[in-house]
Amino acid sequence: MKRRLTQVLGGALVFATFGSAWGAYGAYSLGRTDRPWLLAIPLVIGMILIMGSTKLQRRVEALPADLPSPEAEQREARGRKLFTVVNIAQALAIFLTVQVWSNLHRPEYLAPTIAVIVGLHFFALAKPMEFPSYVVVGGLLCLVAVGVPLAAPAGDWTPLVGLSSAAILWVAALHRLHEVLEGTRPPDSAR
Repeated sequence: MKRRLTQVLGGALVFATFGSAWGAYGAYSLGRTDRPWLLAIPLVIGMILIMGSTKLQRRVEALPADLPSPEAEQREARGRKLFTVVNIAQALAIFLTVQVWSNLHRPEYLAPTIAVIVGLHFFALAKPMEFPSYVVVGGLLCLVAVGVPLAAPAGDWTPLVGLSSAAILWVAALHRLHEVLEGTRPPDSAR
């Protein structure tokens, strides 16, 4: 249980951090230089989520150590390898995306394409990381990435894709934190 909750907490930290990055990107792309405080909002949200994760980390550390079975250790080792491969592929795909859309002078396609790449990365990680909810996160990111350009065919989609992606990742972080909170709650001995 302790190992699993540590993984869940790590996921919450990743969601909070990258949610803030997407939020800052979306807020910056609004082009509101007269309101620089807009950039602070996603950073504050991320910091609140990270502070919540830190507080819950203490609860997880207080749990008794659990010894995984050899099968569980093999699954985790395989999951870590696939995690590395998927994230390297994601980083390369994002790098190539930036190069292609920059060279074609079509920056409006950058955020939607990156959101699809990130969404697909969650699909690829759902099974090996044993987090079926990653399919939901990945599906929502892909839906935003495709839906925003279809709903608003003209213009820069970056603010809406960035802020929507941030919201999806922050909700996923909250879900993870709730999962850890429930997992560290002492059994109700009053009944």
